[in-house]
Amino acid sequence: MRRNFVPGLSLLAMTLSVLLLVPQSVHSLNLHTVTDGGPPIVTDEGVLFRYKDDTQNPKYVMVSGDFNQWEKPILMVKNSHNVFVYFFNKTDKRSIVLVEGTYRYRYLVDGAWIRDKTNRKSVHDIYGTELSFFEVPKPITIITHNPVRVNEHSYIFYYRDVDAKNVFIVGDFNNWNPYSHPLKKNRGGIWEIEIDLVPGSYAYRFIVDGLFRRDPMGTKIVHDQFDNTYSAFDLPLR
Repeated sequence: MRRNFVPGLSLLAMTLSVLLLVPQSVHSLNLHTVTDGGPPIVTDEGVLFRYKDDTQNPKYVMVSGDFNQWEKPILMVKNSHNVFVYFFNKTDKRSIVLVEGTYRYRYLVDGAWIRDKTNRKSVHDIYGTELSFFEVPKPITIITHNPVRVNEHSYIFYYRDVDAKNVFIVGDFNNWNPYSHPLKKNRGGIWEIEIDLVPGSYAYRFIVDGLFRRDPMGTKIVHDQFDNTYSAFDLPLR
């Protein structure tokens, strides 16, 4: 596979040593510090469910809703403040937790389904059952690494910079063409591009408002003979 990192450089000029970077934590919330119940809290990393009932002192609490397709109710954990907590941040293959929209839910408390009494927002389903709901104003996307595999050959690169005016990606996959692969800002305010890739080793950079930037979500970097750094990744044969 041909390599052109920048004019005059080649793959042989890259050092064999690489630096592995620690991926970003999945979420920064400390569930042990939640002191009270209340409606779900929507964050940039997921949705926090919290339930507390000092009068009944329930033995267990579970939650289910549109966010998990009403599948098997999820057991919530009771912390030291007697609050049952659960943080939903399960991603799909595109690293999206939830798209924007309205999500209904209910709690299962000691075997009985109930609405969230702390949440004034509720609707009735087609069977007349009252369900609580919360709203997600923009897609929740968790970026822990690049690229994100979508299918056999398709991968998504993400770049988070709310102030950027334009973002491009350059690398082995486009012969380091600085114009051929512009990223588009999605509804969540994150820049993204989907690229078809074959198995191999790749180095790349972002161009943000005309300046080269290494990928902050990259898990590996390589150096050229002038000690310039590039993000890198390997796609093995499957």
